[in-house]
Amino acid sequence: NDSPGQVEAQLQVVQKLEEKERGLQSALGAVEKELNLRSQALELHKRKAVEAAQLAEDLRAQGEHVQARLRELQV
Repeated sequence: NDSPGQVEAQLQVVQKLEEKERGLQSALGAVEKELNLRSQALELHKRKAVEAAQLAEDLRAQGEHVQARLRELQV
């Protein structure tokens, strides 16, 4: 049979574990929030990379067009 002292000690252990769990839950929440922000930033950078590639392609095509026109004018 547990003495009152043992019960008290067990309750303290349980309270400490509960506090630790709350701390870990809080840390997990912070990590999830950070991960979310980083994912959003990654998506934004991917979109910007696609836009930049498209722009580079457009400029290359324009450059070719200008060069062809110059050759026509030289003839």
